[in-house]
Amino acid sequence: MAYQRELDWLEHSVGVLALSDRAIISINGDDARAWLQGQITNQLEGLDPGDSSYAFVLTLKGRIMADVYALVREDDVWLDVPAAQVDTLLERFDRYIIMEDVDLVHREDLHVITAQGPRADEVADGGWPADRLGVGGRQWAVPGAELGPELERFTARSNELDGGWISDQAWNHAHVVRGRPRFGIDFGDWTYPQESGLNPVAVSFNKGCYIGQETVVMLENRGKAPKILWRWRIDGPEPPDGQTPIMMAGAVVGEITSAVRDSDGIWALGFLRRGHETKGPEGFAVGGAAARAVGPVVEGPGVRPPSG
Repeated sequence: MAYQRELDWLEHSVGVLALSDRAIISINGDDARAWLQGQITNQLEGLDPGDSSYAFVLTLKGRIMADVYALVREDDVWLDVPAAQVDTLLERFDRYIIMEDVDLVHREDLHVITAQGPRADEVADGGWPADRLGVGGRQWAVPGAELGPELERFTARSNELDGGWISDQAWNHAHVVRGRPRFGIDFGDWTYPQESGLNPVAVSFNKGCYIGQETVVMLENRGKAPKILWRWRIDGPEPPDGQTPIMMAGAVVGEITSAVRDSDGIWALGFLRRGHETKGPEGFAVGGAAARAVGPVVEGPGVRPPSG
């Protein structure tokens, strides 16, 4: 593959790229932290400026409206969100500001740069922790006028650390191979947190109430998710498209969400319906090709619970 070197950087040193699919919403006001605590699935209490928290914003029925990084600052919080969800999130958030002193602003002037890999913390000072592949990571929010120069500076530093700039193709590939699902592709407003496999990094079961919590707790304690996102190996000439059915004994038991060809075959992510995971890894087919269930993404290398 043309970008194999970039994949090696992400795995063993560090890769840098600008995330054009992410945006920043600033949340400020005297009640900003306490209010946001009731809007996201993960813990904000006890975090200091320079800390971050990866979380979901849920609908009332507990489905995932967005995945976010809460980036804690001295006087406010910047929320790193999917760019396609900015308007939806602003409308949703505004609905739940009653008497609180909270101001929301879409910071269109800010852009996200991330460094991912075991040497990410060595790239530059500042920023916030943001491990997007389970190998370690950091990110920064920079003004648009500084995006090019800062990306060049971070890339030059990554070169010194035996890494470099990462293309979108390598970035997308790494998510599939490492089993780290992406919002809008592998999960979204059609999934519950437990279905995504990201509970260990995105959901706290030791915090106060938040929107959608009742469904999440019920699924965790008394029920089972209707489907679970798994990692797959597929024997076929080409990676299948998203929404390709996963078959077993002539019946549809799930669907692929994303797939790539790696040096040793095709890797994919895809949902498996409840009950079929007990039938073993073999016997599945995707697009007429034999497929093997490797394991749920929650147990894969891309999902690493936070330390401490």
